[in-house]
Amino acid sequence: MTAGSAAARRARRSSAQTMVRDGVSLVAGAVLTSAVGVAAWVVAARLLPQEQVGHASAFVSGFLLVAGLGDLGLGAALLRWVPRAGRLRTVLIARCYALVLAGSLAAACVVLLLPTGDEITESLPRLSTAAFLFAAVAWAMFQFQDAVLVSVGRARWMPYENATIGVARVAVLALAGPALGAAGILLSWIAPALAGVAVVSVLVYRVLTRQQPPDSAEPVLPDRREVLRLLVPTYPAKVAGGLLTDLVPLLVIGRFGPAPGAVFFLVWMAGNTVDYAAISFAQSVIVRIAHEPHRTRELFALGSRRLAAVFGPALLLAVVLAHPLLSVFGRDYADQGAWLLRLVLLGCLPRLVVTLVVAAGIAHGRGRLVALLEGSSALGVLSVVAVVPMEHLALTGLGFVVVQCLVAAAATVALRRWIRPAKAKGRPA
Repeated sequence: MTAGSAAARRARRSSAQTMVRDGVSLVAGAVLTSAVGVAAWVVAARLLPQEQVGHASAFVSGFLLVAGLGDLGLGAALLRWVPRAGRLRTVLIARCYALVLAGSLAAACVVLLLPTGDEITESLPRLSTAAFLFAAVAWAMFQFQDAVLVSVGRARWMPYENATIGVARVAVLALAGPALGAAGILLSWIAPALAGVAVVSVLVYRVLTRQQPPDSAEPVLPDRREVLRLLVPTYPAKVAGGLLTDLVPLLVIGRFGPAPGAVFFLVWMAGNTVDYAAISFAQSVIVRIAHEPHRTRELFALGSRRLAAVFGPALLLAVVLAHPLLSVFGRDYADQGAWLLRLVLLGCLPRLVVTLVVAAGIAHGRGRLVALLEGSSALGVLSVVAVVPMEHLALTGLGFVVVQCLVAAAATVALRRWIRPAKAKGRPA
């Protein structure tokens, strides 16, 4: 074995370890955020009537929907572009910040004009519009900064950031909830997010100005053609993802009322937690494949094994313990939502496949594939919510399982067609 081949093997092993390490850091951050977030909703469910929790969850779903739409797909795009930008990465990130700010303001106005806008504004009758715009922009910037941290090689900071924000949310809610009711829930989301945006912005600025980017070829900013080729198809995918995670609870609250909507929101939040953690891991896959596209099959297989090992046992255990897990919110939540939670968690298993295929597609700029997969998933679940009889809310969970299995099957077929010809011809994927 030559010295060159040994060095190449060590480099490949090191990059794979970096992908897994960053992925685990991102998952840890997502889990910490979600765990403390669940604690905040437990406090809310114990302090406030179920209807008030339902009204607050509609407001939260609304600004989280804006946060997903407002980044214009630039969060995922940064993971592809920053590794090639070199010394120009500061300019690239600053432009993206400005676009996210403008995009989130526009998206907030659009969401308020939707038929579900009334559900959003009911929890704060007097200051609803101003508070919603403020919350939407704050959370759009806060979520976008996750991708910024990953793109500049600071994924390890995210667990600390997310844990701190989560603890602050619980503290604000415990202090403000009894006095302000649903408004206290909203304050617990907005105030920590603003603080997080300020602190992380300063830290990112220090990284960009004080540390040189890794040595690479000539720095490259994406031209207009590349931007359009990636974002035109992938932004609809981002929209579809936001509709799936955040519009679905709004539709349920509108159709079934705030009390059943509160139960659904907490169950759906569990599914979104799994999705958020899986997407967080997939961000490291995007970065690594963007760096080494010739190793797509190897890195995808490694990511799949790690994702299955982390999420599979945890999801199956949660399915078994669904009733006691929901009982921490209160007996009514557990009695009304246990079967729904079991079905949603089972549907998260095939969704893991979709998440990884989408990550590989983003890394290679296959925006149409990404848009098709995410759009099919969102359209399928929204259709289920629209037709389920009002006395059978748990059937939405069964529909979620069926839709995700179908989309995962399509994603697997697409992936095989994509990488197999390259393998047969002896070319890298």
